[in-house]
Order: sequence, then structure tokens, then C-alpha cells
Amino acid sequence: MEKRRVALVLAGGGARGVAHIGAIEELERRGFEIAAVAGTSMGALVGGIYAAGHLEAFKEWMCSLDKYKVFGLVDFALSTEGLVKGDRVMKAMQELIPDVRIEQMPVPFAAVAADLLTGREVVLDRGGLYDAIRASISIPSVFRPVHRDGMVLVDGGTVNPLPLNRVRREEGDLLVAVDVSAPFGADPTTRANASLNYYKVLIASSQIMQQHISQLMCRLYRPDVLVQLPADSYGMFEFYRAAELVEAGHAVTRAALDACPAFG
Repeated sequence: MEKRRVALVLAGGGARGVAHIGAIEELERRGFEIAAVAGTSMGALVGGIYAAGHLEAFKEWMCSLDKYKVFGLVDFALSTEGLVKGDRVMKAMQELIPDVRIEQMPVPFAAVAADLLTGREVVLDRGGLYDAIRASISIPSVFRPVHRDGMVLVDGGTVNPLPLNRVRREEGDLLVAVDVSAPFGADPTTRANASLNYYKVLIASSQIMQQHISQLMCRLYRPDVLVQLPADSYGMFEFYRAAELVEAGHAVTRAALDACPAFG
């Protein structure tokens, strides 16, 4: 039986993006062939590593991280552009998985970033994989922006957090989106009683903005399957919960597919 082809779109969401690993594994377990990938931020990171053919090694590395190892990957920057350089984590990944040019990868791939100087969306589908990933994950005020070709590139979530219009799709391909920053799942009363601080206000405001953009994208480019993990289900920087996040990706993808009569 011929596998059904999928054009896969992966959203950003910090550590929740690790759930994309479980989503990919579940799609493949159900017999789907992932024919192309587009992603923003952590969606670009996981999607790019998958498209390069190294997801299993990346998963093992992620699941080996505890709080101390995660903190050890943070290289604080003496800069007004961002708190973290981002060089240390990128170097660790390159030691694990060699860099490759995107146009030479076995699966077509595109990452999304935004140019602070013009406000334009920038689609990175050629050149070095890690250059594209580093630009796409540059969360404003957290990671230093990437200066490249006269642009100042930051996290693509500011312009296109769920890039349904940027994945290469051939006739007959199913459009599958995995949104790991989906609308909040907790009771609003619980959220109202939670203490607030500068960080929580900044993160929640960004999440709400991205949720509305993603909802608009889903109306413009309707996915055949929409997998959702609420933005308040895991923290942005809880990478030490990688194994749990992978399983969460399996669960929400399984639920989304089971809810579709054609795939259940």
C-alpha cells in the first residue's frame, strides 16, 4: 500500500517544540510519508534536523538533558540585543549532527525568520542549516538577533508562527500542522489566580499574539490535520522534560488523527 504524503508544518513554542519529535514519530508510525517540512523557531529546529535525517540522534541528546545540562548550554551575553548568545547550544548541536546545506537535504525544508529592519518575513530554504535555525530561534530579548546580508533576523513567530504557506506541497499532499503554542487549555480562573511577573506577562502576551496569527493562517490555508498542544501545558524553557514532551507529541497527534474519519 502506497504511503500518503504529508507536507508538515511545525510551530514555535520553546521547549514545547520537543513535542514535534513525537508528532513526527506518530505520523510515520501511522504510515504517512513526510515529503516536506516548514517550521518556525523550535519548529524550524526540529523540522530541520528531521529533514537532514538525524532526528533519532537529536531525540537521544534532548532526552539526556537535565536542568544542570540545560543551564550549561546557556551562554549569557554582555549585550543590549539579547540575554543569550546562542553560540554554545549551536556548537553542541553541530558536534552531534554535522551542518549541511538545506538544498542538499533529503527532505525539502524551509525555516521562517523576521527582519527587524523592514518587518518582512524571511524564508530560509537555502544555505547552511544551522544558519537558518539560529535565525529562526532568535526569540526577541532572549537570543541575540542574527545579522546577515544587511538584515537583523529574529524569531519567525513574530510574523508567521505557523507557516502553512511556506511548506513545499505537491498535488495530493496532505497538509498537516502541529501547533505547540495553541490556545490555553487551563481554566481561566486558575490562570487568574496565578502570580504574575515581567517574564510571565511578556511570554503570555507573545503567545496570545501568535495564537491569533496562527488561527488566521488556518483560515487562509486550511490544514487537513491540525495537531494542538496548549501554550500553557509546558514552560518555554522546560527542555529537561524532553522525554515527557515527546510523549505529549505522540498523544496529541494520535488524538488529532483519530478524530479524522479518514485516518482514525
